[in-house]
Amino acid sequence: MIEVPKSQYRLPFLLIRILAYLMAGTIFIQALGCLAAYLLMIDSQAAGMLAHLLMQNLSYYFLGCTFIILSLSNLLIKRGISQLKRVRWPLLILVVSVATASFLLIPRIDHLRETALEDGMPVMLSPFANYFVILNSIVFLLLCAQIFCGALVAWRLARDGIGSGATSST
Repeated sequence: MIEVPKSQYRLPFLLIRILAYLMAGTIFIQALGCLAAYLLMIDSQAAGMLAHLLMQNLSYYFLGCTFIILSLSNLLIKRGISQLKRVRWPLLILVVSVATASFLLIPRIDHLRETALEDGMPVMLSPFANYFVILNSIVFLLLCAQIFCGALVAWRLARDGIGSGATSST
């Protein structure tokens, strides 16, 4: 009979899973928070400002979790755990979508809002309204990409049974 030894990488797998689950859940809660801001507030411009502020503040958490998961995954891949290769591309897409939305597009949207308010009108009545709608739509699509990638990482880590405590030996 062949004895199946316990995995020596059980704790790093557990940390990766917990971070992935927390990150996916927080991304989903962030989307619900942004949706709630638009549904509960009468002023859509103020709701957008609140939603974008929420996205920008949570982006540091997402980038930190993604960096930790990527780093641990790459270390374990180098040590022969090839199942973790499946989470690298969704994590990289998540990093790009979070960084693009929070550090490139939302500051530009805020600048358009401030410029319109300095002229004494809401942004949707300003000459920048079409540009604002395009940027806001891209931010929404990037939020959808964040939800998808976060859920995909958590699903792939849960589905494979990685780190279940046993490895096959022949």
